[in-house]
Amino acid sequence: MYQWCYGLLSFPALKPEVLSRRLVKLRGLGFERCVGLGDYKVGGLRVLGRGHSSIVFAAEFKDLGVVAVKMLRTDSKRDSLLQECELIRRAYPVAPEVYSCDDEFIVMELVRGVKLGDLVKKTIGCGTLIPLYIKVLAASRYLDMREVTHKELNVLKKHVLVEETLKVRVVDFESGFMGFTCNVCRVFSALFMKDVHVKTCCDLGSPPMQALLEILREYKKTNSSHLFMELIKAISSKCLSSSCGCVG
Repeated sequence: MYQWCYGLLSFPALKPEVLSRRLVKLRGLGFERCVGLGDYKVGGLRVLGRGHSSIVFAAEFKDLGVVAVKMLRTDSKRDSLLQECELIRRAYPVAPEVYSCDDEFIVMELVRGVKLGDLVKKTIGCGTLIPLYIKVLAASRYLDMREVTHKELNVLKKHVLVEETLKVRVVDFESGFMGFTCNVCRVFSALFMKDVHVKTCCDLGSPPMQALLEILREYKKTNSSHLFMELIKAISSKCLSSSCGCVG
């Protein structure tokens, strides 16, 4: 075990008692080593994510291979990750698969995907963009069905990953909670009301947008699968019709 890995297991303060306790627990689950992966750096080390309450890094386990480990920070105001673990389990398979949970860490599937924002920057055509955005809406619908509120799905560039198969996955449920408050509404606002790329693909002027918003208002009251399908049909007719002249 390299010294740099110790810093991830007890971050940001390296506390011997914390490090020892966490090592014993993780080794009991087959933990072998930390793996330098991710777009973020902590002290020059690559990690998958860094938040106010926890740090996420890749690690290798004997029977699991390379997975993601979410570790509670030593200076966190939270005292447990178990509630977040339950949300992730409830949200699977849109969320990563959970392998083990503890107050101090979550061992889960490492989602190997591209951030939605990075993928869109590659200038994909409307014929790919709109179906992808509809998939993101479908993922948020699944969370609504499971009554899991992500709360930060409006920050799609950070929390939505797209795998090679174009399967949409949602990560980081740190601020989430159990209950329905309309994830679909947040995603629709972020993608179909604020995203500049959509304007080149969809005829969503005032009358069409008002019709979509009316469907959303009723959906928010009922969490209805029927109304969600009505929303998707309405979006498809305005964004995927060959008559709009914008399919790329």
